[in-house]
Amino acid sequence: MGVLSEGAVGNANGNEVGTTASFAGYMETRGVREARVLASELCRHMYTLGWFSGTGGSITIKVHDDSIPKPRQLVVISPSGVQKERMVPEDMYVLSSDGFILSTPPLKPYPHKPPKCTDCAPLFMKVYEMRDAGAVIHSHGMESCIVTMILPFSKEFRITHMEMIKGIKGHGYHDELVVPIIENTAHEAELVESLTEAITAYPKTTAVLVRNHGVYVWGDSWISAKTQAECYHYLFDAAIKLHQLGLDWSTPTHGPIRSINGIWGCNGTMSRGLKVGGLSLDDMIEPSQRCILLDIEGTTTPISFVTDVLFPYAHANVGKHLAATFDSEETQDDINLLRSQIQHDLEQGVVGAVPIPPDYVGKELVIASFVANVEAMIRADRNITALKQLQGHIWRTGFQSNELVGVVFDDVPEALERWHASGIKVYIYSSGSREAQQLIFSNSNYGDLRKYFCGFFDTTMGNKKETHSYFEILRTVGIDRPSDMLFVTDVFQEAVAARAAGLEVVISIRPGNGPLPENHGFRTIETLLEI
Repeated sequence: MGVLSEGAVGNANGNEVGTTASFAGYMETRGVREARVLASELCRHMYTLGWFSGTGGSITIKVHDDSIPKPRQLVVISPSGVQKERMVPEDMYVLSSDGFILSTPPLKPYPHKPPKCTDCAPLFMKVYEMRDAGAVIHSHGMESCIVTMILPFSKEFRITHMEMIKGIKGHGYHDELVVPIIENTAHEAELVESLTEAITAYPKTTAVLVRNHGVYVWGDSWISAKTQAECYHYLFDAAIKLHQLGLDWSTPTHGPIRSINGIWGCNGTMSRGLKVGGLSLDDMIEPSQRCILLDIEGTTTPISFVTDVLFPYAHANVGKHLAATFDSEETQDDINLLRSQIQHDLEQGVVGAVPIPPDYVGKELVIASFVANVEAMIRADRNITALKQLQGHIWRTGFQSNELVGVVFDDVPEALERWHASGIKVYIYSSGSREAQQLIFSNSNYGDLRKYFCGFFDTTMGNKKETHSYFEILRTVGIDRPSDMLFVTDVFQEAVAARAAGLEVVISIRPGNGPLPENHGFRTIETLLEI
């Protein structure tokens, strides 16, 4: 981050402000003044919430100006090492859209230290760059710290069936909210790389937790960021309280976790109280109950439903979907992902990839070129994030209009009900996106079955044919002994990878499934009721 001299500063439009006098006037415009006042007011308020105590925490707000595109708007950022409950507008830094400091706070007499821009600034600028946000909040709220400690090896915080989930952009009561967790570092600026990776891997998230540290939350305005931050902290606090009561926050029913000596664990993993001098391996309790990890295609659902219904539906409706939703934020996100993938395909000489013309040639031609690329991807059965995300959104429209109905085998509902009654936790791991998975089970031929599942995993955890993916799932769920998870799949290579991670594995034999190698060495079942 650099500092520009006051004598030669460019404004957000790239026009030169010029003289010191005009610069001073520019910093006193109504938009800048209001953003500084608002930021200082929010700092004082968030101090009372426990988010900004001990001079920690920070906030940044874009200087709103309808005449300037949001990516070029100036940025107001709170300073570091300042008592947040005593913040005033003059304490705020003003930065250019590319991170150069334009205005610094005045020096204050002893015992105040010289002003210093927050160490969060590089992370704030990265969020602005990647998510076109209007404001970002970095909280040190206790609940955002503790919730990452309860499952110390998990890379995600997951919660579902809580009313406040509706306050998070793009989520409803029945949805599973997933917040990525990154590991803390000694210096805040060192988090930029892992924050970037988390935002890329979780395109739907509006928050990233930092283990043993706090949380970053953003929104398209300060109101959105503040509202979502309040909802996230509520959900973190609810999870901690449910955990203390021995209830599992990650399941739809929030049912009890079995207790031992009055001490509760989470997600089936429990521990006794710590002895003075530290924790020995003898103090650890093995997982309290078995978990089942289910594939979808060929296990819960006929392969033909995917190949003969879902894929053709997406293929037939991609043009209609893009034309109807082209200007929506969600579809623009899909298009940006596709554009990056297509450019990569063109550079690699992938068959079927065609260039995307510039926008000025007209929306119809641009959409047609996207359709041609998507159809080529579908024909090639490519397993790529850009395609899966778009397909999921097309299928959602189909399910909402009742043109699509999810299909599960007749034994599936009974098996799920039996496992649920026995306290067995069930998860899904499929190559389809989490949203697509939930669409199938929430709109199935047997009604909404989501209440039976504790979580959904897709290939953001890793390729299903690679062993490390199953280690990631074990860590996320919180299972200490891999053999306490049973994986059911129809694909031999997936079975091999899961067994190498220590999971118990059975192979599903269903009509339409592919052949298995002779002497494959796995137990097979023809119905989930055999489990």
